[in-house]
Amino acid sequence: MKDTIITAKHKKRELLFLLISFLIAFVLNIYSIIYYNSQWKELFTTLHITVLFSIVIYFLLIIIRLIIRGVTSLFKK
Repeated sequence: MKDTIITAKHKKRELLFLLISFLIAFVLNIYSIIYYNSQWKELFTTLHITVLFSIVIYFLLIIIRLIIRGVTSLFKK
């Protein structure tokens, strides 16, 4: 089996995508608090749901990136 090396640049890029997905989920949580006029303590009490939602967004971003990579590799040939 071939050994693979994950570079620091790749790790930083993936952490950036994870941070962006968390920020999107956090902003959506703030928007829902404002829209439904609920209490601001829900920002912290629903943090576990926000983290789970950010993971879902991260995996959706992975799927979109894989589709884009697949389409671009088709046109390179």
